[in-house]
Amino acid sequence: MTKQEIIEQTNAFFIHTLDFDPAMITPNTELRRDLGITSVDAVAIASFVQKTFSCAIIIPEIKALVTLQDLYDYIEQHKNDPS
Repeated sequence: MTKQEIIEQTNAFFIHTLDFDPAMITPNTELRRDLGITSVDAVAIASFVQKTFSCAIIIPEIKALVTLQDLYDYIEQHKNDPS
């Protein structure tokens, strides 16, 4: 899977599943400050990442990510790593 595919699938998740305005979804968008990601959202993100990219991520790791770019990078580095 390419970086572009990771970005497209992740953006689609934020737009269609979490119901964010597409204009808000950019690499520099901050998860908590701009999108107001909650713990419930973090659980949904963790589930999405696990199912879509076979990449285990735990809530503290999500909380450490600041921007969508950080999330894209995390997925790219850990995809297909279910540990």
